[in-house]
Amino acid sequence: MAVNPLGYQNITDGGTPRIITGYAKAVVSGGNLVGASGAAGVVTSGTASFATTDIEIFHLVDIAADTISPNFVGIALHNAESGALVSVATRGSFLLTVSGANVEAGWEVGAVGESNVSELAIAQSGAFGGIGRAWTCGSEDDFVVVDIHG
Repeated sequence: MAVNPLGYQNITDGGTPRIITGYAKAVVSGGNLVGASGAAGVVTSGTASFATTDIEIFHLVDIAADTISPNFVGIALHNAESGALVSVATRGSFLLTVSGANVEAGWEVGAVGESNVSELAIAQSGAFGGIGRAWTCGSEDDFVVVDIHG
């Protein structure tokens, strides 16, 4: 399953960009669906305790283990090497690739690959929780517009 060859393609941001920056745990490509992790207890009750280093960004898909994490937080906005800063959009509408059966406009979709989605109603094996809703329709390997909710 390929990532969009043009990388991050924003359709609309809903009027307010929802972007947060963290550090890549491994190489990340723009357009990848990503999760977040980090050490416990790194922030306190004040915002002064927060640092970008508190957030670690990783691929939802572990290709070596052939697994998908349910820990979706957003879409990487650019390529980043392991240990480098990476910005992640947590809301907005993006072009993502359909994997499996058709995706219908208005249906909830789940992550099934690096930047691939499938309808949750289909109960596709390996799909985890909803990441957003499709604005357009598509079938296998088509691009669809998805409004994500990280």
